[in-house]
Amino acid sequence: MEKEKRKKKKLAPGICDFCGEESPLCYICTHCEFTICQRCFIEHQKLFTRTGVTWVCPNCLNWETL
Repeated sequence: MEKEKRKKKKLAPGICDFCGEESPLCYICTHCEFTICQRCFIEHQKLFTRTGVTWVCPNCLNWETL
């Protein structure tokens, strides 16, 4: 039997761990499920990304693609 792989969501509505507000679009770390809304991500972009293609989760230091 083959195990079915479940893809973890990278974008979904949720509550931002950075500002605490509910947002319709959040970036989610696939390892620790840290959630950051698009507004916080853009306002504090230098904390999360250097290239604009990947971001670093401040909770577990995992690299995620956007």
